[in-house]
Amino acid sequence: MDGLCRNGRVKEAFELFEEMVSRDHIVPDPLTYNVLINEFCRRGKPDRARNVIEFMKSNRCYPNVYNYSALVDGLCKVGKLEDAKGVLAEMKGSGLKPDTVTYTSLINFLCRNGQIGEAMGLLKEIKENTCQADTVTFNVILGGLCREDRFEEALDMLEKLPQQGVYLNKGSYRIVLNSLTQKCELKKAKELLGLMLSRGFRPHYATSNELLVCLCKAGMVDDAAVALFYLVEMGFQPGLESWEVLIGLICRERKLLYVFELLNELVITNS
Repeated sequence: MDGLCRNGRVKEAFELFEEMVSRDHIVPDPLTYNVLINEFCRRGKPDRARNVIEFMKSNRCYPNVYNYSALVDGLCKVGKLEDAKGVLAEMKGSGLKPDTVTYTSLINFLCRNGQIGEAMGLLKEIKENTCQADTVTFNVILGGLCREDRFEEALDMLEKLPQQGVYLNKGSYRIVLNSLTQKCELKKAKELLGLMLSRGFRPHYATSNELLVCLCKAGMVDDAAVALFYLVEMGFQPGLESWEVLIGLICRERKLLYVFELLNELVITNS
């Protein structure tokens, strides 16, 4: 059934399901049903996935966490937030504990629709239910905070979460740095760059170049030079535009020692 669904042969998958039940009298388990639930959700038809769950219950096969999680995700993807919340409530009412995937689906929808406050509430609920939010969950939250220009909260999370035992990946830092650079929050971007590099994470190549150019154009030449030094030490090679802007401004301010040190650092890195 799963193989047929993955190859777009849904009708044949259903025929096989009916044959399994009516001819061979094999009782489907939640895993079997989940093949159908996932396929309907993938095709943007969560209402039919909901019917599958109702069919399960009427045949005394009780949905598990994965069945409900798949349905919540499917409902969120088609914008049916209230229905998704209803499924979450039903899930809790049946004695099941929502997992990280369930919560993350809802949090992602809320963040992308500007409801970051409600998303933060769900994040708090995760902690209260002793369910561990993962890197994906936090990256979704960080993206939501940045879209609402709530940079202080995003930076506070980046600073404190690793100290609380939460693993963040390079994407976590890049999400925030990209937003800070695009919104010209250069002081915050410079501080975040220092935090990133101190923890062994390097920004995206395009963002590094954009940040250097922005710092230069904002008159923060010393900051740009220091940033470039540290980036080069991490293996970064500046793009032509950022190099031209940076060196031009440094020379204009007669800080030629910077130029020679930068050139020497680049030569050493490339040798």
